Amino acid sequence: MKYKVVCLCAGLALAGLTACSAPAPESSEDQPKAETATAQSQEASSANETISFTDQAGNTVELDKTPERFVTTALPLPSVYAITGSPTDRLVGMHPGSLSAIESGVMGAMYPELTKIPTNFIDGENINIEELLKLKPEAVMYWADYTQQYEMMNHAGIKTIGVTTQGKGDALYTLQTWLEIMGKMFGTSGDTDKVINYGKEVSAEIQKKLESVPDDKKVKTLIIFNHNGKDMTTSGGTHYGQVWIESTGGINVARDIEGTPAISMEQVYEWNPDVIIVSSFTKYTAEDILENKIEGQDWSNVAAVKNKRVYKEPVGIYRWYPPSGDAPLMTQWMAQKQYPELFDYDMKQKVIEYYKQFYNYDLSDAQAEGILNSNPDAAKGADWQQGAQKK
Repeated sequence: MKYKVVCLCAGLALAGLTACSAPAPESSEDQPKAETATAQSQEASSANETISFTDQAGNTVELDKTPERFVTTALPLPSVYAITGSPTDRLVGMHPGSLSAIESGVMGAMYPELTKIPTNFIDGENINIEELLKLKPEAVMYWADYTQQYEMMNHAGIKTIGVTTQGKGDALYTLQTWLEIMGKMFGTSGDTDKVINYGKEVSAEIQKKLESVPDDKKVKTLIIFNHNGKDMTTSGGTHYGQVWIESTGGINVARDIEGTPAISMEQVYEWNPDVIIVSSFTKYTAEDILENKIEGQDWSNVAAVKNKRVYKEPVGIYRWYPPSGDAPLMTQWMAQKQYPELFDYDMKQKVIEYYKQFYNYDLSDAQAEGILNSNPDAAKGADWQQGAQKK
């Protein structure tokens, strides 16, 4: 039996997870709302001859009908699409960096059919147009910044929809805009309002508690966005990490730099962060830094290491750094890691309750622990370059 998601995600970006607990059988009264929305969207799409909108590359997109064969090259999009409630069998191609997150996390258990989708048409940001054409795509969603992808696909006659980060790195707002585009394409973006409203409630609660933290007591936080064993990148002031850190009360030590720039150990020493977050776009774990296992780098004198405040970002419905359905959970997790004395969340219980409420999915304890202790294999296919990246 397939699990279906009742509502979407917000605020926001996957092994060691055991088999999932069995769900209660679906009754006619307990059908996910997304199924009804999908049926209505199918009726609506058949009545409309053309779907027209402007994508985030500024291009006018015109589709003859709702795409029945749909491909994504931007890594978070398969997980975003799946939770809209639209049929997953429309998705016929994805990036290998998307697949690794799905296979290494709970998404693979929730949507096992996604693990069989072809990925051989793209390596890093390089598309093999011949392999892509074999998938017979009616539409492809891609990173708008990769203009070479657009030019290649446009020349081949493939309909393209460009997406990019919105709101200066605000993952929740970015997610909303992607869902609006998918809503136009497929007639539904799932029952997202409840999750987005919940995310806002979580943020308001966190902001209220943070009022007691004076500016001179705020923690300084570094995100290691990617690391290849020698070079590393961080999240600057215009990427997702900026909002994650500062909306939960911290100071992003790299806030004066744009994008996801390369940084040196000398820069890390100068910043001397109180907290380090290691993203799921790198195979390295918190233990690798805490135990000084990375050859050629000495982390032992950094404050976050001395105080054992280095953490690996979770992977649930997708990696928690970029836009994903788990954004409210990421907000709570970040707040707790930066200010554990203020936010005594039982994150495992929070994760279990969230998946039940918003995905109608019963996580086992082991699955919830697996989300919070993410598998390094989730980085496979997602770490092809250092420097400015779109994830």
